[in-house]
Amino acid sequence: MDFSLDNELIEQIIFAMEDQQHSYYVHRRSGELVGEEEIEKDEGQEGIEDPFVPIPEWQPAHGFLLMEKFVARLRNPLLRDQLKDALASGRGVFRKFKDILKTSRGAEHVWFTFKERELRQVVRRWYNDQRELAGLERLEEEPEEIDGLEDLLGSDFAILPGQKQHLDAVRKLDEAAFTARFPDADPRRVADIFRETRSTLPDLAAKDSLLLVAETADQDFAGFVWAVESTDAFIPGRILQVHQLAVVQRYQGMGLGTMLLRRIIAEARDRGYHRIRSDLSGKGLQLAGFFREFGFQAIAQVMDLDPTHWEE
Repeated sequence: MDFSLDNELIEQIIFAMEDQQHSYYVHRRSGELVGEEEIEKDEGQEGIEDPFVPIPEWQPAHGFLLMEKFVARLRNPLLRDQLKDALASGRGVFRKFKDILKTSRGAEHVWFTFKERELRQVVRRWYNDQRELAGLERLEEEPEEIDGLEDLLGSDFAILPGQKQHLDAVRKLDEAAFTARFPDADPRRVADIFRETRSTLPDLAAKDSLLLVAETADQDFAGFVWAVESTDAFIPGRILQVHQLAVVQRYQGMGLGTMLLRRIIAEARDRGYHRIRSDLSGKGLQLAGFFREFGFQAIAQVMDLDPTHWEE
């Protein structure tokens, strides 16, 4: 394999791999990609035995396994279950899979990026295998870049200060996210508590509020994080209290919550806050691990027991 594997050739090989109607080969010395019919016409002219090597095999079964790998990495339970059902549906699997992804522009973008990076790795491994067969040293392969799907979304979402046009959507999502924390409670009581707690806080648009909003590339509202300055009698310095971090359902599981939390932590640092904290309650306690990944530590814990089910 005397040729260099540049990005242009990688893209050509990937395109040819997905062509199920024809077979393609690469010339060992020039790196030229040719169809099988061209090989038959030119074969033997250079006096070199077998000068062409077939490109990596890529059949529908390989594509199916790649889709399964992608679904296994998704954290959005709704989207993950829909895609799992599509993969188990039998006929029309590929079309159903793509149709579901189209319902979320962010997810579709992640899939195409994920697929491209995986295929690029396949081509690089193929190239190194051919070098090894020819007695050449394997080249160092690029490390896999996908540790989490959220890293693929930076170009598809924008995090910006909340504006007047965002407030209605933020308020609706704020109430919905608050209500979702207490699925077993009386909805009317939850609604009352939500209004009571929010009445004690500055308005979203107030100077004391720090509101960051996530938008898609099409400027659709996708989520927000909202914090207010607070104090603690036991801890000196300024504290930024996060009161809500919420993502619109169709964008959940794509790392957008991570992007929002990272951004507000950076804002807290740049604005001179000494601490940033968030109170978790109800189903929100499930986010404890998420916050710990950023270095948050528990500073209090409420213990609860139903004595009617307690036995001595």
